[in-house]
Amino acid sequence: MKKILASAALAASATTAIAEISDERAVLNAINNVGYYADLGDWDQVAAQFHPEGAVLDYTSYANASAGTEQALPTLLPAEIVAAWQTVLPGYDRTHHLMGTESVQIDGDRATTTANIYATHILANDGEDTWVFIGDYQHELTKTEDGWKITFMRANLRAQLGNENLPALAAERVKAASQ
Repeated sequence: MKKILASAALAASATTAIAEISDERAVLNAINNVGYYADLGDWDQVAAQFHPEGAVLDYTSYANASAGTEQALPTLLPAEIVAAWQTVLPGYDRTHHLMGTESVQIDGDRATTTANIYATHILANDGEDTWVFIGDYQHELTKTEDGWKITFMRANLRAQLGNENLPALAAERVKAASQ
């Protein structure tokens, strides 16, 4: 009987560990998918990573961001987040958002993450063609019926390499293309 109880306890422990790993993987997928799908220009998939009731973007460490720099940070619906990013990201020839050294903490249906970010932006112009944002992202997520969804995203700029005017050039390119 003790062996059966021990086996049952071990099985329950293994099931819990697998569920925790599964949740951690799903959280990492959600935060990584934002940059991955933005690089592909798949805006529906970008929006799908955010909570349907909205999320707060905090880009106050980078004053030239297209959203999330206001003193009072509003909750933005996924479509609003995408619309803000579409004012600049499609203006680049290419982007590559690389996240790593990720940390995930899960507490029930809530998760927090921190991940280093190295975001490369390329746009041919008369000056330097590359701008790199180096820093970290912090996220908060909630588990929903549709999986883990981002409710908060903070970008902490640590350094910039290359042409710091490239975001403005990319935004001008988007604006000119829409006229």
